Amino acid sequence: MMAADLNLQVWLDSGTGAQAGMIVPYVQSPERRMIDYRLQAIKQGPSGASRIVQSGSIDLPADRPTALTQFSISLGVRDQCRIELLIFSQGVQAGTYRFACPRSH
Repeated sequence: MMAADLNLQVWLDSGTGAQAGMIVPYVQSPERRMIDYRLQAIKQGPSGASRIVQSGSIDLPADRPTALTQFSISLGVRDQCRIELLIFSQGVQAGTYRFACPRSH
């Protein structure tokens, strides 16, 4: 299966103030399109491991940042955490994006 080239911009925003601890993945597309996504956040540390999995479909408007979902994860000093986001368009994988979990200070 060949990956579709959709020219997507993908990034994470971690909230401040009332939204402290929230992580919001954003996607922006130069054209309006429907996408499916599968997000996985994996945390490992001295107290064990946890995994958050979310998926869905979203109609992306052209040239407008669009939040896919939001979730929170608390990290200890010695925890390791990563986020993986898979994007699909018309059943074809369009991208895999990997991030380190943002840490609050």
